[in-house]
Amino acid sequence: MIHFCIALILCLIFVGVYFRKKRHIHVPIMLTSLILDLSAVVYLEMDRNVIMKAYERTPESLMKLHLLFAVTTLIGYGLALVTGINLLRGNNKVRYLHRINACIFLIARTGVLITSFWVPID
Repeated sequence: MIHFCIALILCLIFVGVYFRKKRHIHVPIMLTSLILDLSAVVYLEMDRNVIMKAYERTPESLMKLHLLFAVTTLIGYGLALVTGINLLRGNNKVRYLHRINACIFLIARTGVLITSFWVPID
């Protein structure tokens, strides 16, 4: 069930990217996906202590790859927030950085979903 939720959040992110030229749609969708994504991580850790369980039961190389994608995703969210706020305030100098970040973020977030199928969360 959690994989389904994670996949839905990723779909929501892609919908937000699709509406990137319509700020009144793009911004709420992306903020919602951020909140849902972070809430899923908090839920998994608080309810199931998933981080320690996954670390104990997952091959080291796979865990490192999953963590690389996850940390890159978190950094991407932070950078997207900072550059997005700057864009909303009219600072178009950060538009290129916002776009590059989006590309890297989408790859990393998709990597999180794919690798999560091999990381035990039960």
